[in-house]
Formats: sequence, structure tokens, C-alpha cells
Amino acid sequence: MRQRARIVCQGSATVLVSIVMFAGCGAREEPAPAQEVVATSSGLTLAQRVTNCAADPRVQLGLVSNDVCVGADLFFREAFGGNGRTCGSCHPADHNYTIDPDYISSLPASDALFVAEQQPALAQLEKPALMRQYGLIVENVDDTSDPTSRFVMRSVPHCLSLATSVTAQAVPTDGTTRPPNQRTGWSGDGAPNQGELRDFQTGAVVQHYTQSLSRTAGTDFILPTSDELDKVVAFTSTIGRTNELTLANLALSDSGAEAGRLAFLTPANRCNGCHGNAGANVAAGFNRNFNTGVERSRVADLNTQNIPFDGGFGGPGVTSFNFDASGDGILDSYGNGTFNTPPLIEAADTGPFFHTNAFTTIESAVTFYTTTAFSSSPAGAAGAIVLSPTDIANLGRFLRVLNAAFNCQMALARINADIAIITADKNHSRDIQQQMAALALAEVNDALADLGGVSSLNVSAQTSLVAAQASLLSASTDASHVHRLDAAQAALAAVSAANDSLSANPAGVSALAFSMGAGTLMF
Repeated sequence: MRQRARIVCQGSATVLVSIVMFAGCGAREEPAPAQEVVATSSGLTLAQRVTNCAADPRVQLGLVSNDVCVGADLFFREAFGGNGRTCGSCHPADHNYTIDPDYISSLPASDALFVAEQQPALAQLEKPALMRQYGLIVENVDDTSDPTSRFVMRSVPHCLSLATSVTAQAVPTDGTTRPPNQRTGWSGDGAPNQGELRDFQTGAVVQHYTQSLSRTAGTDFILPTSDELDKVVAFTSTIGRTNELTLANLALSDSGAEAGRLAFLTPANRCNGCHGNAGANVAAGFNRNFNTGVERSRVADLNTQNIPFDGGFGGPGVTSFNFDASGDGILDSYGNGTFNTPPLIEAADTGPFFHTNAFTTIESAVTFYTTTAFSSSPAGAAGAIVLSPTDIANLGRFLRVLNAAFNCQMALARINADIAIITADKNHSRDIQQQMAALALAEVNDALADLGGVSSLNVSAQTSLVAAQASLLSASTDASHVHRLDAAQAALAAVSAANDSLSANPAGVSALAFSMGAGTLMF
């Protein structure tokens, strides 16, 4: 029988794993209960999290379920016995659940995102210069047995509205397979086991949380349990919107954005064919993979540094290069060249764009579809897409307005929750109240960035959003619950006015309306 030991770290709770020794955290051994091997995790036991969440005002007021609360706690605060990273390291709630170079530059050197710079054993876990400059991270999506040679560099996809974007075709006709049963990650096969959203946490722990490149479960990390995975997916499947739009029923107040909506729906432009109603699905309602040739437009520094090419879907189990991703006629990658379609409603403020992070604005991402790289790809086989500079600008305005409406309604969901909590708790749970207002403010800032990124786009909405900024700043900092409530109510009115002004639909017609999931309220 293996030696059993309880490994104890200051400030940590314990969970069960089958190991001989747990490395790291200044461990000391104490006798453990018979028939158990206990190693430390960075957080609490699942039972403790359930108990804590039962006391959370969001749960007590019925704003979120206990499962969603627990899942969020695991997502943002559980390091699973690894190097200190959590899902929140790459998917922070205050930055659209993704990271980019600007956000990365704001983090302290001690942040767990930078473990490759902090820990010699993890020096090759990331390419720090590429991460800091381009927001690209190392992914061993094809094979972890040779992690320093068989890897690709990818941007961090956001976690917004996943419930609308992971449905796979029952019998895939796009070169993919089942499993994976759901489409996760840029290539659609980012989760291990059955390849479902609940499995994505497991893949993240193995890839990003590890204490060494050996990736030995029980030594380098603790794998999440089935119950923990259920809780995490309860959270991740309820972040952002849970519904789709019907663009044909929509009218926008900005004439350029309205022209962009019509251009998006024009069959010859082929936008709506892959991004149905500006979501992630084709008309049949499932997410599918395409080879658009975008890997040929990756960041130039990847080529000069001889970073392996990304072959997209299907690399695991392939023992030698089987795909030409660069288009030079030479096999240079693993996979079939396809990547799955992300939603566009959330796109404008979650750039840079594509898995390559090679395009910095939504307009430049649209322009990609007019390039030779796209027209010479399988997805572009129907011919080049012809868009004039005006078309591109209008499509950008359209997508910016959609994103701004999404931001406004994310903010409204958080403000309404904040008002409910302040009303019920007064000055209790002040930290939750203030953070809820701060997250609503982040969405208002994003909406202003969306609209202010081009000339004269929904100026009246921008004026209302500026007023909301001041109110939310007060709601997120004031020590008085009376003042916080007043500020939150003022912000509610201002953001509602901004949101309403984006649409030209008649009063009472909610064509530009999103149903926000409960996970939106967690952080």
C-alpha cells in the first residue's frame, strides 16, 4: 500500500487525491486518516463552498443558484493544487473573460499568469514575450508528451454566451468528429474526454495549472471531480446572453450601422451564412468548423521565431505533420485546418481577433475576408467577397452597435442585481455591492469604447453612458448604502436610455434584447 500523508499548506483546505507525495507549497507531513491520501488545494472543499454560497446574498435573493455560485468560486479562486493560476487568470470578469496585451501589461509581475517568468521548472510553459506583446499563450492541443516542440500559440477566447455557441452537429459534415461532443476552444476540440464544456476545466488544469511540464496528476495538479465540473459548467454556461437575435426584425438608429446590418444579411457577402444572426451558428442552429486560411495571416513574429503552425481541429493521435497551414505546399502542422466559428455579437470589444490575434480592430477583421488568404481557402472557394471601404466601415458600425447593446444589457443585469442586494442588505455585503457596480462600470466603459472607436456613432447613447460612468463610480466606491442605492438607480436610468437609443424599432418591440444568464452576476 502507498504511503499516506496529509500535506498541509497555510491558508489551504484539503482534498483527496491518490499520490505518494505532493510537491510544492512548503509542505509538511502529518498522519492522515486511514485509507485516504490527502493533498492540499488552494481553496475550500466543495461542501464548504456550498455552505458559503448558501449565505451569498445573490443566492439568498434568488438571483443565482447555489450551483452557479459554487461554479464561479471554483472558476475564479480554485488553483487545483497547481502553480497558482485559476480560470480567472486568463478569463477575468472585469475584462470580458479574456486577456489582451493591454490588460496583461496592467498586471503585477507577481501575477500567476507569469509563472513561466517566476518558476524555473515552468520556464517553457509559455513564451513570455509573445504573451506580453500579442496576448498569445502556449497550447499543447495536439500532444502533451513533447510540450516544448509540439505546441501552438493561440489567443484566449472569451467565455461570453457559451450556451449559444457550443452545439455540435449531430453527425458532423465539416471535417470534425464526435466526440468532441461540443465545440470548445478555437479549433472546436479544446476539451478532453467527451469534449464537452464541463470537460474544459479538466483540460485547463492539465495545460495551464501544472507545476511542471511532466503534468503528473496528483503531483503537479489535482484533477477536478465530476461534481466540481458540474458546478463549473453551471457557471460557464450562464455567463452572458442565452438567446440569439433575429437580425431581419431589427432596425438600428445609426444609418451606417443599419446599412451594415443589411450588408451583413446580403447573401453575396456570406456573413450571415456562417455567423447566423451575428451569433456563432449556421442557419441549422449548430456551430461548425471552417478552414478560412486565417493561419496564413498570423502574427509575423511567429514566423520569424519559427513557432509551429496551427493545424486546427484533429491533431491528437497524429504522429507526423499532415496539414499545410502556411499554404506553401509543405506539410507543417497537425490537424485539418479548420477552426470553429465564434459569435460576433460580443466581438467588437474582445479583440484582437481570430485565434492568431493578428487583427486589432473589428474593421480589420472584416477586411480579412476580402484577402487572398481567405479567397484561396476552402471556405472562400465560392469566390472572393467584395466589400468596399464603405461596406467595411458600415459592417464595423453594425457590429459595434450590437456589442454596445450587449454591454448595456450586461450592465443593466448587474445594476438591477446591485439594487436588489443594496435594498435587502443595506450596508452588509458592501464588497459584493461595490464590485457589482464596478463590473457594470466595466461594461459601460466597453460600450463607450465600441461606439467611440469610430466617428459620430450613436452620440446620444455615448452622452448617456458618460453620465452612467459617474454614477457607477460612486456606486462602486461610496461607503453609504443610501448613496450607493441612489447612484445605482441613476446609472440604471442612464444605461437604459443609452440602450434604448441604439435601436430604431418601435416602442415595445424588443428586437435588440438579450436574456442574460445568472453567471453574469458572479465574479
